[in-house]
Amino acid sequence: MNNLIFAVLVNGIVIIGWLYLLSKDKDKGIKAVKIGLQTIFSMLPMILIIISALGVISSFITPDQISKTLGSQAGLKGFLFISVVSSFMQIPGIIAFPIAATLRESGAAIATVAVFACASTMSSVITFPIEIKYLGKKLPIIRICLTYIICIIVGLLIGFIFKLFS
Repeated sequence: MNNLIFAVLVNGIVIIGWLYLLSKDKDKGIKAVKIGLQTIFSMLPMILIIISALGVISSFITPDQISKTLGSQAGLKGFLFISVVSSFMQIPGIIAFPIAATLRESGAAIATVAVFACASTMSSVITFPIEIKYLGKKLPIIRICLTYIICIIVGLLIGFIFKLFS
């Protein structure tokens, strides 16, 4: 129910903003809708693939297995495993956060979920060859190392704060 309220609230704000823009400048309002629709339709195939993949994966991997691999009892091993795996992904936040929520609901530790969300959106190793081509070797290596370290710190910090207030 909270998700529905949040979705209605966000979409309501967007519609009000669009109506305001439309009343001020009709051309800009129409252009905003066109850009929004193009964005939605360009992201739709990837979103459907991710949702389908999650459905297939969840039929093979039980919440108990996720809890054992990524939960509190997995400890540092699970935390480091997900940090490395998610560093090789490049997932937009709009997809990474629902996956993170699914991991959490399936029993993954909060620190592990935080490092997944952070690393999968920030420290992508996949873009490394392109970055080297345009920026040389030094800057991409520094970026990947720093973002990975930051992701580890964020995950540990979130885990600590969660334990502190639980």
